[in-house]
Amino acid sequence: MVRFLLALLVGLAACHREPQPTHPDPNNLPPLPPASGTPVGYLLDAQGSLKLSADQLTHLQQIDASLAARDAEIDTQLRQVEKPPEDDPDEKNVPPDKRKPHNNAPGAQGKPTGDAARLHDIRDAQDRDALKQVWALLDKDQKTTAAKILSDHDVEVPGAPRKREQTSDDGVPLPGMEP
Repeated sequence: MVRFLLALLVGLAACHREPQPTHPDPNNLPPLPPASGTPVGYLLDAQGSLKLSADQLTHLQQIDASLAARDAEIDTQLRQVEKPPEDDPDEKNVPPDKRKPHNNAPGAQGKPTGDAARLHDIRDAQDRDALKQVWALLDKDQKTTAAKILSDHDVEVPGAPRKREQTSDDGVPLPGMEP
């Protein structure tokens, strides 16, 4: 009986000493991508802080759906044009921990050229046109808030000066722009 009580006491004491789970600081979380994958999606995700009316929200959703469909077509073409190079057949005999890592993200292989560059330009132009349509729907205070939201996500704000490229045509950082 004494052993049973001792085991029960040790068991209860062990249960109360577990550390509490840690939760990330809500102020230090990285931003999520927009729900739709478009710059207009950032604004839709922040509709509460923009204080959008029901009519504005409907128009933004229509613009976003149209832009997402057009961007999806271009993204499909980009995936075909920017296919990663085929794996080296000799590399299949190399153990996985000895293989060279590949970054197959779109645009990760350097600045796009040729057809890929034209497709990126078309996609950027579509995004700019959609944001101009959105800008026409917003009032002055909403534009100020929307500009902050877009710039926080590194998206070009309509009417703002264009961001300067930080690399030269060959992908080398410009002087003074190195990390």
